[in-house]
Amino acid sequence: MKLALLIDSMDPKSVLGDTQAEVASLRYDSRKIEAGDVFFALRGVNVDGHEHIASALEKGAKVIVAEIPGDDESRGDATWIQVRDGRRAMGAAADVFYGQPSDSLGVVGITGTNGKTTTAFLVHHLIKMAWRRCGLLGTVVYDNGETQSDAANTTPESLEIHRLLSEMRDNDCRGAAIEVSSHGLAQHRTAAVRFRVGVFTNLSQDHFDYHGNFENYFAAKKMLFDQIEAQASSGSKPPVIVINGDDKYGKRLAAEPWSHAKLVTFGHSINCDFRINNIRSDFSGTTYQLEIRNQRSMLVRLPLIGRYNVENATAALAAAQGMGLNLREAVKNIQEAPQVPGRLEAVEPHRTAYKVYVDYAHTPDALVNALKTLRDLRPARLITVFGCGGDRDRAKRPKMARAVEENSDIAIITSDNPRTEDPEAILREVKLGMKGDRYATIADRREAIREAIRLARPRDIVLIAGKGHEDYQEINGERLDFDDRVAARHAINDRIEEEVQLRKEREEEQQ
Repeated sequence: MKLALLIDSMDPKSVLGDTQAEVASLRYDSRKIEAGDVFFALRGVNVDGHEHIASALEKGAKVIVAEIPGDDESRGDATWIQVRDGRRAMGAAADVFYGQPSDSLGVVGITGTNGKTTTAFLVHHLIKMAWRRCGLLGTVVYDNGETQSDAANTTPESLEIHRLLSEMRDNDCRGAAIEVSSHGLAQHRTAAVRFRVGVFTNLSQDHFDYHGNFENYFAAKKMLFDQIEAQASSGSKPPVIVINGDDKYGKRLAAEPWSHAKLVTFGHSINCDFRINNIRSDFSGTTYQLEIRNQRSMLVRLPLIGRYNVENATAALAAAQGMGLNLREAVKNIQEAPQVPGRLEAVEPHRTAYKVYVDYAHTPDALVNALKTLRDLRPARLITVFGCGGDRDRAKRPKMARAVEENSDIAIITSDNPRTEDPEAILREVKLGMKGDRYATIADRREAIREAIRLARPRDIVLIAGKGHEDYQEINGERLDFDDRVAARHAINDRIEEEVQLRKEREEEQQ
């Protein structure tokens, strides 16, 4: 592609050099530069790409896009484009380079503290059931409509987003569900993506190490809907904004003057467009009554448990209608929704008198939601294994402890992903939130899970919280293989074998 086709989209301040150059690829990692590439020098949290411009030129970069001006000496034979915002420029250029793929797809963007992954999985499922193929980008997996790959980030950089959207388009997907994180929004990773539907699930404390406070965090989330509003054309079918009408920040968002987007609210409140009523849950799933704008009512059967999953499902149904899907068909199809990895995922085998669940809950609010959901199943006791990640928001650590203590019968505090922090130091900060003595501290996560399984009695529920679908543990900068589900399964099987052996020994003694 000729560079001239990309330049206008980047809103340049200045251009030095050949604008008719043929560009081979777009890159923001100087280590991957090849001859003929465009290099975007991005300012990151820990790394400034401007410091790697010389390396990119040495490797053959044909074009440099930077926020600083270039000169004939520094650029050599390359074209130097100075832009106001490198990340916005990269997203706009990627959109053009990959043929504006979001124009060919119905893209649903989902943001919020909790529920993004489940809602995205449900939207993905509903679109696939209606239109055969759908893409998915999120915390667990990237799905281009034909193949799946492990997710590197909840919201990839804009180059990856537009490339993956182009693959979805080429694979005959008609829709895509994208989890949109606050980091991704603040860093303009969704720049130039045209969304047909935007979903806001909720807002509670998380990522304050990055955003600082609730107002900054909310402002980052709001960027998705400001983008949707700004991109909407008054002459075309309006995009749809789906907002949790029960959430404090959802109410603030809904009160904004959306002039080009259509607002749809969901929740339990009487004024919500999609109103939830009469929830009933058991181990097999949930049923509830869905009232749409007080005009019609539908019985929804959901193979997931919990009040918050009802909210996620209702958001997904509202998004599906916003995409143009038949709502009655969507309600029928949600009965067959898949288990979302690491989201109140039941651990096999089922031949135990107790139940074990793994969940990604790693905020105070998410822990409360998960534990209240399990408490509604009327267990004899709730045993919770949890920890707090290192190098992340330290202020939420005692709050997570209180959430667990207030909603569990027994708590076991353990390591999550300590990263570069001392695991014992993290545990000490977590314990500051504990007021009673119904807890134990076991730094080794595998041993903590084993102890929880050992303590479980008939009709108890064990919740292993924090890591969910993750199959690794980060310790001292190294990723070690570790999966809560696998660790729990091994502990269950070991306990079963020990009990069988104990029975044999007792029978032998009686003979």
